[in-house]
Amino acid sequence: MTERPTTDQRSAAPAHPVHGDHSGHNHHSNHNHHSALARYCDVAVIGASAVGLAAARQLARRRRTVIVVDDGSPGSEAAAGNLAGIGYAEVRSYGVEVLTGQVTGVHPDADGGFRIGLGGGNMLVARRVFDATDRTGAPGDRDSGVSSGTGDRIADSLADSLTEEDRTATARLSGDEADWDHRYGGDRTWSGNPNGTLVHEVTDLAPGRALDVGAGEGADALWLADCGWTVTATDISGNALARIRAEAERRGLAVDLIHGDVNDPAPFGTTTFDLVSLQYGSFRRTPDQRGLHNLLNAVAPGGTLLVVHHDHTPAGEQSGTPSGTASRPLMYDPAALVGVDDIATALAADPDTWCIEVHDTRPRPAGAVSTHHVDDVVLRATRRDTRQR
Repeated sequence: MTERPTTDQRSAAPAHPVHGDHSGHNHHSNHNHHSALARYCDVAVIGASAVGLAAARQLARRRRTVIVVDDGSPGSEAAAGNLAGIGYAEVRSYGVEVLTGQVTGVHPDADGGFRIGLGGGNMLVARRVFDATDRTGAPGDRDSGVSSGTGDRIADSLADSLTEEDRTATARLSGDEADWDHRYGGDRTWSGNPNGTLVHEVTDLAPGRALDVGAGEGADALWLADCGWTVTATDISGNALARIRAEAERRGLAVDLIHGDVNDPAPFGTTTFDLVSLQYGSFRRTPDQRGLHNLLNAVAPGGTLLVVHHDHTPAGEQSGTPSGTASRPLMYDPAALVGVDDIATALAADPDTWCIEVHDTRPRPAGAVSTHHVDDVVLRATRRDTRQR
């Protein structure tokens, strides 16, 4: 197994059962609808007031991960009825998640951050807290010295304090990386089986260079490597990549590992791939759609893009207002993330480059660990090889 300075490695085995669960970096599947969950971010904003949302947007512009929690009280966007979608759409276009929830308490953490209790026993862990409601007594702006002012001014003070903290720290994970490292810091999360839809769609393809985006614990990457593919796996979580590396070494399989995020500059280097697979993975929106462009640009001429995701339509989780309730919030916001429909729209807008072969909803293959959804949306497309014209 070889490693590049900015990469790691992993692998796969067709001897596994063909049904599986997602193994990727996914804001959706990992959120059990019945058990308590902790999410990690740079800044938690309490209250979706105009000032709160302006601060959230500016913090996201400063490349900070932000989660807004709102209970629909007067003064919030949620309480504004038909105007709610406008403010939410703006902050979500920067990857800011907006959750419906009741804050039950804000408590300083031992490492200088804060733990924000939510309904249902859930929790946010944030380095900073901005209380845009003035109801919780949250002390999160103590380091900035700002207790009032415009949302942009408050956000810049918080971002500056985080930048200074990062400058003096020997190692500091981003909010997203910390979020995923904590999830992959305990016992194995998934079954270790490759995803059934991947197996079904890829079996007849000739092996070549494959990129597994949001690889998680690596079941798909390992299966592809064992099938003869030259595999590169990427994930934002160093803990996830360590699991892939260990399993690849155990099986004697070679997989290149890249530690990073789809929204990073040139996240996959200059290489293009015959197969780019995004299995139940997700990444934050940005106004310039850089993550989406990075994903599509990774597909080589004549190569295949395969995207599989949960069908959230029956649950209404793609609506213009946050999902969940104040007493039991849904701990992710799919509208802040690039989804399969966004990818399909981009492909359809460029028919000279892309041929969409499959875009449908089908029952999820049996045997997955997570069971909170029953259908998958499957998108498969080929980049046209204009060199042959």
